[in-house]
This record gives sequence, C-alpha cells and structure tokens, in this order.
Amino acid sequence: AWRGRACVIAQRGQPFEDFGSSRGTSSAALAGVGLGLGVAVHGARCPLRRQLPLAVALRAAATTSAPASVMFRADTGLAVEVSSTMADAWSGDAVVLFLRGRAEGEDGPPELGSTGQALDAAVDGAITAFMAEESFDAKAGAAACFPVFGKAVKRVVLVGLGSAEADWRGAGAAAAGALKFLKGGSAGFAFADGVQPQALVEGVLLGLHSDKRFQGSKTPEKEKAPKGPTKMELLGDFPADTAAAAERAAAVASGVIFARELVNAPANIVDPLNLATAAVDMAQQLGLTAKVMDEKECEEMGMGSFLAVSRASDLGARLIHLTYSPGGEVKRKIGIVGKGLTFDSGGYNLKAGAGSMIEMMKFDMGGSASTLGTAAAVAQLKPKDVEVHFIIAACENMVSGNPGALRPGDIITAMDGTTIEVNNTDAEGRLTLADALLYCQKQGATEVVDIATLTGACMVALGQGIAGMWSNSDDLASRLDASSKAVGEKVWRMPLEESYFEGMKSDFADFKNTGPRFGGAITAALFLQKFVHKETTWAHLDIAGPVWADKPKGVNGTGGTGTMVRTLTDFIGTV
Repeated sequence: AWRGRACVIAQRGQPFEDFGSSRGTSSAALAGVGLGLGVAVHGARCPLRRQLPLAVALRAAATTSAPASVMFRADTGLAVEVSSTMADAWSGDAVVLFLRGRAEGEDGPPELGSTGQALDAAVDGAITAFMAEESFDAKAGAAACFPVFGKAVKRVVLVGLGSAEADWRGAGAAAAGALKFLKGGSAGFAFADGVQPQALVEGVLLGLHSDKRFQGSKTPEKEKAPKGPTKMELLGDFPADTAAAAERAAAVASGVIFARELVNAPANIVDPLNLATAAVDMAQQLGLTAKVMDEKECEEMGMGSFLAVSRASDLGARLIHLTYSPGGEVKRKIGIVGKGLTFDSGGYNLKAGAGSMIEMMKFDMGGSASTLGTAAAVAQLKPKDVEVHFIIAACENMVSGNPGALRPGDIITAMDGTTIEVNNTDAEGRLTLADALLYCQKQGATEVVDIATLTGACMVALGQGIAGMWSNSDDLASRLDASSKAVGEKVWRMPLEESYFEGMKSDFADFKNTGPRFGGAITAALFLQKFVHKETTWAHLDIAGPVWADKPKGVNGTGGTGTMVRTLTDFIGTV
C-alpha cells in the first residue's frame, strides 16, 4: 500500500533468476509517485544480511506523477462562431480576406470580388492601395497584414489562394501565421466562393498552436507572448452546415494537438506509465472504454516479444487498450495499433555517433501519440456502425542486465509462439508491435492499421513529408490513400516484396528481426506481416519522416506534427 519514489522487495530463499516471473506483479506497486524510498522484507530482518538469497526490484518512475501538461484538452483555445454579418459591416481586431491569384500569364493585381470590394470601400481603398504598393499577388499560402486607422476593424489580413484549386487547410494556416501577433481579441473571416469550412477552421486551429509548456523561470515573458485571437468569426454567406463543420474541425484539431504535445514532451515526462495515465484520462473525459495491462498480465498472455524489450528499462511496460463503441449495430471492427517506445536508446546496439538521432528518440512513441490523437477525435465525432480498438504496447528500449532484458543473439517468443532471433536490439519497435498486432486481432478487429516511427530507411526513401504505406489489401490501401488526400496528408504505397524476406531467415529460430542493409523499410513491413492473420486486412504506416517538423511549414509548427491523426480519423468515419 506504500506509495513513494521507489520500492525494494527482498524475499528470503527465492533464487534471483525466478524474479523474472514476478516483474509484472511488482511494476504497478513499485512505480513511484512520491519522493520516499520504501523497503519491504519478507522472511528476513533488517538490516538485510548479504548471505541471504535476495530478489531485488527497483522501479523508479521518471516523474512523481503524470503532469497535467500531457493530459488531453478538448478546448483548443479558440472559440469559433458563425455570423451573418458581412465583412464590410463587421467590427473587430482583424478581418481576413481570401483572394485568388491571377492565372499564369495574366497581369494585374488579384481580383477582389464583391466581398473584397465592399470591404475595400469600408476601409477607404486601403486594400487596393496596399496590394499595389506591396505587389501582393495572392499566391497560394501568401499572407500579409496591415493596420487601418479610425475604422471598425483594426487590421486587414490578405491570404492568397493561388490560381488552382484552393487548399483551404493551408489557407487557414497561412491566416493563423499572420494573426499570431494578436494578444487575444477577435478575427473575422470573410466568406469566399468554394470555401471548405472544416478544412479552413482546422488550418487556423493547427496553425495557431504552439507548444511552450516546458519554458521555465528564465522565460518570464512566455505568459505575455502573443497567442493569436481567442475568437474566430466566420462572416457572411458561409454554408448552412458551417457550425457543425467547425465542431468537427475542433474535434480533429484537438486530437492532432494531443498527439503533437505527447511527441514534444521529453521522455522523462512521457514515460510508459504516464503515457498510460494520459490515455486513461482522455478515455474517461470522452467516454471510451480503457484497459491498461501491466507486465504480469502481458506475460500471462505470452507477450515475450514485447516484454523482452521492456525488461531492459526500470520503468516496466504497459499495454494500453482503448475501445470506441458506436452504441448501435457494429458493421466494422477496426484496430489501430501504435508503436509506443517512449525512448529508444537502441539497446546494446546503441544509437551512437553523428546522425544517430538519439537525442530525438522521445518521438519514437509518435505512432502511439497519433493513435491516441485519433482516439480522441473519433470519440468526439462518434462515427456510426464502427467499433475501434486502439492498442499501444508502451515501454522504453534501454541497456540493462535485468533478467530477461534483450541482448543481441537472444531468441524470444511472441504471443503466437513465433520464435525470433534478435540480431539487432535497435530494431525493437517491430518486436513490440508483433505482440500488439496479435492482441488486437484477438479483439475481433478484421481491419488493422499499425502506425510507427519504424525505420530510418523509410525517411531515406520518402523524406520527411511522406509516410510509407504497406498493405496486403488493395481496397484498404486505396481507402487510406483517399483519406490522406481528403485531409491534406501524404502517404505513398510501398511494395511487400516477399523475396526480400529471404535475408531474415534464421538457422535457429523462425526468423530474425532484421534483414540485409538494403530495403530495410520493406523488410520491416514483411516482419510485421508475419503476425497478421490471413483473414485480416492490414496496413502498415511508417511515419518516421513526417512525425517531426524541423521548422514551421503549412499547418505544422516546429516539433511533433500529429501526423496521420486526420487521415485515420477520416478513414474510420468513412463508410
């Protein structure tokens, strides 16, 4: 019943190697939530005598408790309202006007249209004068802001849509970039032909998001820094369903922001225990069913592949299972499985040297973050007829002599009895996913999508802007591709070249966990496919590239992107 920073359990007469089977029993009790140190002794007096056979477990939580800063927040910080007031009659801090650029070869400034002309007249021609002076050409993503004086609006923001089909999510993000200097107040968005309200609002919400949670006492101005407007008003002739579209946008954006902030948080804050706490807290807020299993329960299910990775860490492991139920008839059962390595040192195959990115390995739980972000969005949108299981095998990949901890050359056994020869401890994500995929299918999911920062090889192949996709189903792959296009994310289908698996054959186990140097992203997908039942339609998304943005671009700021939350949410909700 004791609660503290760490606890030592000593038992007389138990061989040390036997303690491996009791690790799971101890993991919950020994995860510290205070600052003390407790000692419990069974069958021995204190002080402990050296000659006694002892089993000693040390489990120290990385933080004293899961901080509020990593918990889900449905409030995105921006209230969205729909108003019939036209832009030229509106009063507020900034009004946003969307303009289409001239087609290639055409000269002259962008056409204002009737809305722009009326607004220009209301500000005494300031828009026309500004465009002429600054040569504003309304290229896609271009944005400019200028003040007006003595008028109902204080500033005008011009946002270019380009001359081709408009990207309304990108336009919203461009507007957000021009509005970030505001310290609260209101921003009015003038109606434009062809506007897509959900995409526009998503773009604004995601474009305004910035993550300053971990700035401390040496950044006293952080509370005074501009955060953009607190109210967004959609002005004029927006479609009748705009309010509902704005609510959907807020739900999706809250899921993306949740995923971003989980990825941004360092590994000493988002560890396996705190990730599980954040997942349960979000589930309780939004009405999902939550179940979290410790190491003992995972061991009872035979998850030797997952646990071999987790046992190198003193923080233990958690298997997180959230369920969305539609409340009526279930026509589809979908599983989303996210890789949950809250820190990846590489294990004994240590990430070392230039380019190893070890300092960035807090983002190796990006797949689990996107899984939880998708769960948050789905729970709010409440799609019909579909049951969704969100599965995360959460742990760290560390270097340790703990009993059962992973070493190069070990042979481990997955949940279905598959034996795996480990020739590289830095290919650990697939080991955790193997058991998570098997568990997911046991829940009855017939369509399964796993999402993981799995391979650097995928980054080399596709760069930082595109997720790799592998699938055993053309239908599933085409639906995921359609969803990604609908929400402005990029995936590229890659081959499941079966002949490449030859390099993963083992003389001593069923197969190895890595293959030859070349085609590493493909062999990783082939490895995962070995844990997918023939009757299951499956896709694997490798998000090692787009999980992180080195600098702001489009809807993304610097840091975690929440990639694939929008795609998976659309996929789940599309019949």
